[in-house]
Amino acid sequence: DLLSSSNRKVQQDAAVTVGILRTRSAVPKLQALYENGQDKQTQQSALQGLAYIGDPVSVPIFLKALYDKEASIRAYAAQGLARAKDQQALSDLLRSAPAEKNASARLAMEFAVTSLGHNDYFSSLINALDSGQEEQAQAYLVELARNGKCLTQLYPYLNSRNADVRRGLCSVLMYSGDGTSIHPLEQLSPDHNADVGAAALRALSAGRSRTGP
Repeated sequence: DLLSSSNRKVQQDAAVTVGILRTRSAVPKLQALYENGQDKQTQQSALQGLAYIGDPVSVPIFLKALYDKEASIRAYAAQGLARAKDQQALSDLLRSAPAEKNASARLAMEFAVTSLGHNDYFSSLINALDSGQEEQAQAYLVELARNGKCLTQLYPYLNSRNADVRRGLCSVLMYSGDGTSIHPLEQLSPDHNADVGAAALRALSAGRSRTGP
């Protein structure tokens, strides 16, 4: 069991890996590792793993971590709350997000609020596609767009005047689009910005391979 390894680097890598694999059976050990970890990096890796899994049983840990002094811990806590989808966390997130000074942690909180079904920060997530957090924003939107309601809410933003936003949304749709995405992407493919047009065509190709002709 690599989570019990005496080698801290191995232990940290294992914590993140079981999280990425959504190994729910690892939650008890990850929680113990976070609460009893001997160093900050091990605790951070354990919370990152828990955040990927997003098991509702971890919500008390996420809520407490949401107020941690470390921005990375706050960000992982918000990600965990986004995936656990516990509506009781909404009030804490709505209180924490506007006060958050760290851009990455704030974006994670906005992702969590949106994941819980509130659109207060939907436009903010999209605008972050033209910022220093574009990769983080894109990853969040890819995840959110797997929900059909959220997916359709993206389409009007394909008309954004900002080429970076249009291109970023094409990348989101390349991974999370469905049959409803085909027509909006066809309309965008002749975009006057060559990079946007190319991104739209890539998304179209991916979408058609998933949905058929």
